[in-house]
Amino acid sequence: MKKILLLALFIGQVFALTNIKAIKTNIINLQKQNIPIIDIRLPMEWESTGVIPKSIKLTFFNQRGEVNPNFLTELKKHHINKNSKFAIICRTGHRTAIASKLLTKYGYKNLINLEGGMFNLFKDLLKEVKYGK
Repeated sequence: MKKILLLALFIGQVFALTNIKAIKTNIINLQKQNIPIIDIRLPMEWESTGVIPKSIKLTFFNQRGEVNPNFLTELKKHHINKNSKFAIICRTGHRTAIASKLLTKYGYKNLINLEGGMFNLFKDLLKEVKYGK
């Protein structure tokens, strides 16, 4: 019985998290579906590179790598609860990988991790410039 329960918990966590590449077409699809994108980078990162239009700027980790204790409260202020579908993005995907695991442990069930972060998105956008798409 314990093995079945552990398996069910594991499967539940696997389906709680979706990983998709941070590329232009995926960002556009998320926005068309009105799925909020949470940019978890630091304010200085938002200022230096800009943010995805309509994304929510909400730092998950501070400069020392500590989790923002107000993150979950801020999510609620943006009408995002444990059943809401939303995506998170950072600079390279490293912080979102960690944050997404923590959020699924907190019970968030419809989380999308944008793999590769803004770095991957910029790389994808540069391909358009290079190849004239």
